[in-house]
Amino acid sequence: MSNTVSINATKREELGTANARRIRRAGQIPAVVYGHGQEASTITITPEDANKISGHNGLVEINCSCGTKKMVVVKEVQRHPLIAGILHVDFLEVAMDEIITSVVPLVSEGEAAGTRQGGQLEQVLMELEIKSLPANVPDSITVDVSNLELGQALHVKDLVLPEGVTAAVDESLIVFHVRAPKQEAAAEEAAPAEGEAAPAAEEAPKA
Repeated sequence: MSNTVSINATKREELGTANARRIRRAGQIPAVVYGHGQEASTITITPEDANKISGHNGLVEINCSCGTKKMVVVKEVQRHPLIAGILHVDFLEVAMDEIITSVVPLVSEGEAAGTRQGGQLEQVLMELEIKSLPANVPDSITVDVSNLELGQALHVKDLVLPEGVTAAVDESLIVFHVRAPKQEAAAEEAAPAEGEAAPAAEEAPKA
C-alpha cells in the first residue's frame, strides 16, 4: 500500500463550534471520522498532518491515541476563506475489500506532436472519477499526450489506468485535444462551403 499516508490523532469528546475554535487556538485541527456502518468519531490532528493529507486521494491510516487504528479516505477539507489554514477535516472509513468511487486529477506528460505544427493542447477533463479498491486509489493519473497530432483528441477510453482501476464515467468523453491555430480556424469558418459562391464585394459609394 505505497499510496497510504499515516497520521496520528487524539480522540476528543467535546463538540460544538466553541470547542472547535478552542482546539484551533491550541494549535490543533478538529476532524470527524464517519464510520463504515458505525457511529462517527471525533478526533483532533496536527496542522502538519492536515496539510499532509490535503489533496491526497489514497488511503490514510489514522493511529489514535486511544489505541484504535482506522483506514480512511479524505472526504472533505474545509479551509478558511481568507487565509490558507485548514479549519476541519472529514474522513470516511473504508473496508479494504470494498470497491469505492474516487475523483483523481489528470496530469499531462510530454509534448503533443500537434503543438509543433502550431496547434494548442487543450485539457478538457481535469479530473477523472474512478472505481477501485481503497488500496489502489492513485494520487493522480498521468496521461502521455506526445502522440496527439493536430486535430486529434484523446478520450477516456484511451487512458492507460493503473492496475485495478476503472473509469466511472462515459468512455467517449474527451480528455485532451490539439486545436488548430486560431487564425487557421477563423479562415476555415470564413471560407465558403463547396458549391457556394464567394460573397460579392460591396460597391464603393458614388461621389
